Amino acid sequence: MSKVTKCMCEECHYNENYNCHADGIEVRSSGDNKIETSDGTCCNTFKPKSMM
Repeated sequence: MSKVTKCMCEECHYNENYNCHADGIEVRSSGDNKIETSDGTCCNTFKPKSMM
C-alpha cells in the first residue's frame, strides 16, 4: 500500500507543513463523468482545521 505524504490543501486538519498525517485517505471522483486526470477527483478524508 502506498503512503500518502504530500498534501497541498492548507485548510485540511491533517496537513502539517504540506505532509498528510491522516491514518488513511479516501479519494472519490468529483463528478458523474469518466475520470481521466486528478482534476476530477477529491479527497473525501478532508476535515477543516477548525472542526477538530
